[in-house]
Amino acid sequence: MHKTLYQALQVAFPELKDAPLPEEQDNFESLRLWLNQHYSNLQQLQMIDYRQNGIAECHRLQQLHIDLDELSNQIDAEMRAFFEMYEESDQEIDPEPAHAYDFEFTYSVVFNNIKMFIEPYDLALLVIEQENPYWMLVPNNEELIDRIITTFNEAFGNEEPMVLIE
Repeated sequence: MHKTLYQALQVAFPELKDAPLPEEQDNFESLRLWLNQHYSNLQQLQMIDYRQNGIAECHRLQQLHIDLDELSNQIDAEMRAFFEMYEESDQEIDPEPAHAYDFEFTYSVVFNNIKMFIEPYDLALLVIEQENPYWMLVPNNEELIDRIITTFNEAFGNEEPMVLIE
């Protein structure tokens, strides 16, 4: 089961084709290190600070010459508009910036913008849902995506399921 996951990931990330598989194939940290041994293929979004989102490190975005500043600025603009709206309506009730804890909104803004920027390149965005989610860009191949998600969720999905952002 774990070997099938690694084989599918080797298709998605050809630079890992000859990389030896980790000894602990059922350990998420080993998987993360294996995926990122040559390039940053698996990024993490820090929900407390959405600016720590892995966009600048993402090898695939760099390869495509995506304007990373434009992507970050788009995310900042949406988040700022939300913060301003939230602060205006909520400041009198609770001076603590509750918007800082609106993880679902942050998740949507960051991942929807990444998705929008990669659509012309026939890539798919896979997210491992956890407190601080991880994300990766893979070829938009339905069979490959299904294999990655299915085998990942069989191995790790009880604690941190992987989903396709559509």
